Order: sequence, then structure tokens, then C-alpha cells
Amino acid sequence: MSTRLYRFVIGVFLLLSMLGGSSLASAAPVADAAQPRDRLIVVARSEADFDNLRSAVERAGGTVIKDMRGGGMLVVSGTPAQRAQIQASGLSKAIARDHIETLMSSGSRQDFTNATAPHQRTVVDPAASLAAAATRASATSAATPDGIRDAAAGGARRNPRRSVNPDPAFDYPGLMWSIDRIEAPAAWETTTGANAVRVGVADTGLDFTHEELAPKVARVVDFTGEEDPPICATFFPNPFDPKAPGIGDADLAKMFGGPEKTDWNGHGSWIGGNIAAALDGQGVNGIAPKVRLVSLKISGWCGSAYDSTIMDAFLWAGDHKLDVVSISFGGYLNLSDPDQAIVWGQYNQVVQKVRDQGTIIAAAAGNEHVQVGLSGMVTSHGQLTTPGTTFTDLFGQFEVPGGIPGVIDVSSTGNVVAPSSAACQPGQVGSATDLNAVCKPTSDRHQAGGANKQDQLSYFSDYGPRIDLAGPGGARKFNLPLWDRGGTPGFPYTNADLTTAFEDFSTTSNWALEIPCFTFTGGGFPANQCYSTIQGTSMATPHVSGTLALIASSDPSARHNPDKLERILKNSARKVSGNQTQPVSATDKSPGDLTGAQCPTGYCHLGGAPISDDDAYGAGIVDAKRAVSR
Repeated sequence: MSTRLYRFVIGVFLLLSMLGGSSLASAAPVADAAQPRDRLIVVARSEADFDNLRSAVERAGGTVIKDMRGGGMLVVSGTPAQRAQIQASGLSKAIARDHIETLMSSGSRQDFTNATAPHQRTVVDPAASLAAAATRASATSAATPDGIRDAAAGGARRNPRRSVNPDPAFDYPGLMWSIDRIEAPAAWETTTGANAVRVGVADTGLDFTHEELAPKVARVVDFTGEEDPPICATFFPNPFDPKAPGIGDADLAKMFGGPEKTDWNGHGSWIGGNIAAALDGQGVNGIAPKVRLVSLKISGWCGSAYDSTIMDAFLWAGDHKLDVVSISFGGYLNLSDPDQAIVWGQYNQVVQKVRDQGTIIAAAAGNEHVQVGLSGMVTSHGQLTTPGTTFTDLFGQFEVPGGIPGVIDVSSTGNVVAPSSAACQPGQVGSATDLNAVCKPTSDRHQAGGANKQDQLSYFSDYGPRIDLAGPGGARKFNLPLWDRGGTPGFPYTNADLTTAFEDFSTTSNWALEIPCFTFTGGGFPANQCYSTIQGTSMATPHVSGTLALIASSDPSARHNPDKLERILKNSARKVSGNQTQPVSATDKSPGDLTGAQCPTGYCHLGGAPISDDDAYGAGIVDAKRAVSR
């Protein structure tokens, strides 16, 4: 799919613009100019033909990379001539080129000036930050928006009458807003999860050296060893020296002394912490802190995975009876391309098989801000496009894996939309090199809808009839993209709004190359452990996955019963009305408010009638308390 862009990857500022498209064609390196090799998905004609098909591949000179008999396919490295010979055997139903999908975190590695090496950390004293900000806020309280005061005051406070007290991060007002928003602390009066329940995190790995995750990771299954060619080392520049050869997680392990199978990106560890970080009296705890996690490591540091690898992780989860799989990877397939249509068909087959085995999959809807129809097809033109970059129209393409029937497709909502101000000071509005705006001038051309409102659809989130329900994935302070002065992620990037985070706060990997690491001195946080505030439908999804784990923990009859789990999840969702977030505008070609970059193609700004509540939220916003209190 050489005409298709990546879906956003934190760290891919080396390759593309923020909020790009979906997938990367997996054109393999050419070992011999006359004989280029592709990574192929070879689908068996029938189960009875599988062994003969494997023999046919070997006779043709192809290399079997992975035997995925459970999904009726082989992953093969072969030349065009070998592909033709395999097809001519009559033993394969279909052959397609494998593709690469990427992370669904938005907002951005572009927010930071350079890629950071593991152990490069920003140290924060939360108590001092809160005290200084509170002193400042008390002097200017009249100018503080009510919505921000409400959000800042909304932290779950310790209560000696509760049977479960959350970890210290919940004592910082507004920091853990996303878990509070789904009523998880109230759900903990019913259950904090069952040790027998397993949630698979199909992502960049889980940092099993992190104090909050070490007791929670029951198993690590590394699928990246079967990448041929290896994605990070082949398709991504070396993050430390673009002129040097590419590197993979094994290289990073040698460079920095960490375990190869840990999370060298940071994204997966954020997801895992949000679901099940330990309830241990320090730092944070997850939504279902007593369940166990299985690291389905489908990607290295660069945050990209082959479609076949994603499907392999699903099959493993079904075979091993995991209760839930949380995945925040994906892209779009153009079914007019026969190869991509075959991949779509295989996703459908695999998802249905896994669901029949009793494993439910929750997936991020995507960060292109496009409308997705019931079939999984994009029904709007365009996608949110960085000014000055190439416009890509996703209309007619199909979302994977979120759009696949049987997958729970999750959109993202924000904390609260801060209003603009006529009295911004120069140091508050950011610049082309400082994107951490804490004040947005009313004079800016582009203004967000829904000022002072909570739970608005995040400016980047996909939406539409395919959305099953929404989760709090965060957004910038003003719920607009950075080039329109979208605002800050909130604490700990700034304490301008006390400890309120506008994006979502959780753990990240102590070895993270891509997700920024914040460590805290005191304040109830363990020393030298990494945490971060980020946003995306990636962040919305584990709120749903964690809630599914709580349902499975509280209702034994719902375990391994995806139909019942989905029914409870949707019936208990909190109905929301009044979304004011707009779709992408095709006609607004004005420059960005913050960067001034030109937008000759359109699709850089939001505009038009607000997106409907049904399209924004599906069944509603996930509600953990109601889900376990039937």
C-alpha cells in the first residue's frame, strides 16, 4: 500500500506528520535486484490441504516464517515467481502481501523536540508543584474557568469509610480524572478484579521491571522474533543517528542493559498500567488492579506490527483462553486492492474464531477524525491533516481491527474543553517551538465547540455508526490540534491548572524510547519509576478493557461469554448528550493559528455542524460502577 500513510506513531516525526493515515506497505528489502522478496499471507484452500500447501511453498523455494494453522494461513517470504508457483499449486485459496499497522496514540511525539533515550527523565516534585500552582491560582481565581476548577477539584479523595482506597495519584486533584470519570473508584466497592481473569495487551510490550507492573504481568509472549524483515530496524531510521543502520529492541537491550522483551516504546506499559497497575499504596493503580496481564508483544520500539502478527496474537489469546484482549494498533484497508481484501477477510475469520473461543477484543477506533460506517468503511472524505503535508483521502477504506465485526470499537472523549481568553499573556500562548499553550486567545480564527463542557468527542477521534462506545482518551486543553493552539496536555507538563491533566495519566516503561518519562520525588510515588500523560483512542480503549475485566470478575457467567460481556458493557454505558466537536473541514484552507503553516489542501481544521451524539459516543461512555452493580 505504497500510497497509504502510517497511522500515528509516537516517535514517527522522523517519517511523517502528526495524525497521518494508516498503514505502511511491507515492501521487503531487495536482497537480489532481480529477485525482490515479499512477506506474504498464504491462505490454505482447506484444513486438509494445509500440510501439502506448506510442502508446496518449500518446493517453490519460499520460506515459511510462521505457521498460523489456527487461522488457516502461512506467513511466507517469497519472490513474485515463487508466489505464482504457490498459487499454481491449487492448494492456496488466496495469497496477499502482508502489511504494517501502527499505534493509535495521538497528540504526539511532535510535542517534544527530540527522541529521548531510556532513563532520560523529567523529575517532578508533585507537592511543590501543587503548592506553587495553588498559590498562583488563589490570586487569580476570578479568571479561572469554572470547568477547570471543577476538574481540578474532581480527584477521588481518600476516604477511611471506603473498603478500597486508591493509590496516592488519586489524591492529586484532577490527575486521575479519566479513571474517576468512568466511576471506577465506586466500582471497586464491588470488585477490584479477580486474579483468575487475564487481559492480553497486544502492544509494544509491558515493562515487567516497573514496580507498578511487575506483580501484574503473568506472562510475556513475544511475537516480534518472527518479523521478516524486522520492522523497526528495516523501515525506521536509527533514532539516535539517522545515518547509522536501523536498530531493534535487541540492539537497545545491548545499548542500555535492559531486557529485550520489555517495552522499549512505552505505549504498551501505559495501556497495561491503566488496566491493572497494582493497588499497592504507591503511585497509581489501574481500573482492575487485581486481574493479571499478559504481554502480547506485537511491536518493537517503533510502534508498528504486521497484520499477520496482530492476528497471530489474537489466535494465541483465544487458544489460551484470555478473557479480554486490548489493542490500540490499526489502520485502514482498501478492499479494491485484492491483497488488502484478502487481509480483511482473514481478520474477519480470526476475530470470529477467537470470539467463539470466549475471548473479547476491544480496539481503538483511530485518530484520523473520520466517520466510520457500520460495515467498518470510512464514509467521510479526508482526515485531519497537518498543514503543509500531503492530503490523503481515506473515504471507502475499511478500519482494522476496530471495524471488524465482533470487535468492540472505542472512540475517545476529553476531560473538559477550556474556553479561550481575551487576556492571554505572551508566555502562555505557546509558539511554533513551544506547543504547551495554557491560554488560547479569542482572536484565534479556530475555536473549539463545547467550551466548559466535559466528555466532548476528542478532536482527533474517529466517530460514526461503527463506534460501540466511548472512553476517556483525553485531548489537548482546548480540544483542537496543536497547530490551532490546541493547548497543553496538562500536569505534569505544566501546573498552570494545578494537577489537572487534560490528557490521560498512567505508568509508562522505565525503558521507554518514545513516550516521555516523568518521575516523582515523594508524594506517594515510588522512586525512579516512569509515568506519563498522553492522549488518543489508544488511551480510551484500556478504560473499556479494564471495565470488561471487572465485569468478568464480578459475574462468573460472563467470563468467556463475549455476547454477555458486550451486552452488559453497552447497557451500563452512561448516556451523553450535547457533543459540540465538529468534523474536519474540507473548505477551510487557512493557516494554523499557532504555527502559521499553510493549508492549501484543506482538512487541517475542524468546522461545520457538530458530530451527532450517536456517532460520537455509540452506546455511551463506559461506566464501570454501573457495569458491576446490576
